[in-house]
Amino acid sequence: MQKLFFELLQVALGQLDCLSRGPLPGEWYELYHIAQQQGLVGICYKGVERLFEFGLRAPQDLCIDWMADTESIRETQELIDRRCQKLMEKLAERKIRSSAMSALAIRQCKVEGLQHFSQLAAIDVFVDCSMERAIKFARQTGQENIPHNYTSLVLKQWDDMSANLHYRVFSARNPFVNHRMQKWFSQHKELMFQYDMEVAIPSMTMNAICMVQELQQRLLNGELRMRHFVDCFFVINELRGLFDTFREDTSPETVFKMIGLDRFAAGVMWILHEATALSNEYMLCPPNEEEGRFILQEVMAEKRHPLRLWFHYPMEMIWPKR
Repeated sequence: MQKLFFELLQVALGQLDCLSRGPLPGEWYELYHIAQQQGLVGICYKGVERLFEFGLRAPQDLCIDWMADTESIRETQELIDRRCQKLMEKLAERKIRSSAMSALAIRQCKVEGLQHFSQLAAIDVFVDCSMERAIKFARQTGQENIPHNYTSLVLKQWDDMSANLHYRVFSARNPFVNHRMQKWFSQHKELMFQYDMEVAIPSMTMNAICMVQELQQRLLNGELRMRHFVDCFFVINELRGLFDTFREDTSPETVFKMIGLDRFAAGVMWILHEATALSNEYMLCPPNEEEGRFILQEVMAEKRHPLRLWFHYPMEMIWPKR
């Protein structure tokens, strides 16, 4: 079923024309269930639509529910875009430079027709200021209780949606790796501020590296789903192998080695090839099948097993979550 699900995903992304076989009625429901689990209901429905011309149709009642869910997702994502822009305007009024980390940053890279179908649950914005300044901004909005940690705080501007202000984009549980990450990011922070329609977003290469780092943290925290890989696919596929060069002409592969993400990033590239048919020519670094299979097994499992992560990433898991 996993193979069939990845084929449906590739059809939705325009990477594949049709499935290798027509799903049985019960299998359509299984595909829908997997899409729900992995946060890909909206994107996978576009694949269902594209299969109509090949005579492959899901049961009618399922199609109706799937379509309704997709429309709800589209409306929510459009609302996220509008609120993200308003939040960034408020930050600018307070002289805080900001950059859209999700939503608007990813929209520019998406396959036509899929711009508003990623299942983003919150607004994520990088703020170029200290944790103390970000907390002060939150208080100025009238918020008294401000949940925050080493990397970000939760801004509760709306009853139905939260916003995360990230004063640190990179982090690692291992303090030695974290030190390298903070040093590298401080040297390349300006790549977070490329302007598109007057809204700052990261450069696509910087965005891709940030996303891979976020994937690792989500995996360690038990929050990683396939939708996060698909967002990563949109950015890397748009880059088409034409990456920014960093200080000392380093490539993304070299950057991953510098900040301790080389093995994990190689696993991500393998998953992107398997799940989204990302071309080898576009990859940020050579793929690693063994690492990729481990990560994929954790992501697709009905039940997560933290002990497996402890054995696989001992030098990260031994440290507390930041």
